[in-house]
Parts: sequence; C-alpha cells; structure tokens
Amino acid sequence: MHQIAYLTRPCPREIENGDAIVVRGEGASVIFGVIDALGHGRHAAAVAKLASEVIQKSEPTEDVQQVLEKMHAALTGTRGAAALVCKLQGGLLEGCGVGNVELRVHGSVVPVVLSPGVLGGRVLRFRVFRGELNEGSRLIVHSDGVSPKFSARELSSLSPEQACRHLLETYGRAHDDASVLIADVGERAAS
Repeated sequence: MHQIAYLTRPCPREIENGDAIVVRGEGASVIFGVIDALGHGRHAAAVAKLASEVIQKSEPTEDVQQVLEKMHAALTGTRGAAALVCKLQGGLLEGCGVGNVELRVHGSVVPVVLSPGVLGGRVLRFRVFRGELNEGSRLIVHSDGVSPKFSARELSSLSPEQACRHLLETYGRAHDDASVLIADVGERAAS
C-alpha cells in the first residue's frame, strides 16, 4: 500500500490557485497528476480546474500519455499549463510530463525525462518513462513554485504529510502558486 500526501497553495496575495493536484485510486493502484497553469490568479485557476477534470474523467485503462494528450487538447486556446501525470501499479511507475513540474525518485533508479513545451500550446513529443520501484522508495513531485534546492536527506525522517508541509513552508516561492506531492512506495502485493 502506498502512502500519498499532497499540499497546494495559491500565490501569496491571491485567493485562487493556478496549481492543482489530483489523486485517483487507492491501495497499490493509483494515478496522480500535478498541474501548474501558466501565471497565477483567477485565469490560471480556471486552466488548472480544466486540466484536473481530464484526470478525474480518465479511464483506469488509459495510459499516462493518453491522459496528457487529452489534457493538451482540452487546454487548446487557454494560457496553458505544465503537468506531470503518473500511474503507480504495485511497484511499477509510469509517467509523462510536459513543462517544469519536477519529479525526484529516491530509493530507486527511474529515468525521468519530461517533454519541453506547454500543454494547450506547443508540445513536440510526449515522452513516457517507466521504472520499477523498490519498496521504501519516495517520489517527490513539485511545481516550479517550490525551489528545487532541498535535499532528500532533510525529508527522510518526515512522514509524507510532514515533508509536504516542510517543502511548502521552507521552499515555497513568494511569487508563485506552489504544490508538492509525496508518495512513499509500500509493500508489493504477492504475485
């Protein structure tokens, strides 16, 4: 069973959040997405909501590239967004992302390669990455509203909830919306 926690907050002085996080599923099979609409405020929040709805309406059988392609189409004509969508099925991770949402994997080696571009604008190619995760691995996903200058070591003794709070409070940027999701990979089901 995986432990997943996430936090998101709007840019200081804003009421609406242009970042969004969606987590669907439970137990050993989960799909999640971290979305960062361009800019902040009301218009960015509308784009983030639209992108979130794509993940919420996705079928469990769809792969992450299909979900990103639908999101890209849904955001055409908007200001656009960066996003990362991942599926965790037991110890397997599959992901696809566009733009500057970052994923760090600690405790396993996964070749994370994101596509440059903007969903709803221009994406040359969707890149899907896959990897097997060791039990006890930690995934840290964050928008560019969180500075990447943290180390995994400072989070190692914290629960996913505590680590999310620490990253937002310590590394959240004062000029942007900020989001973080942390997933700890649990025991694998017996085959």
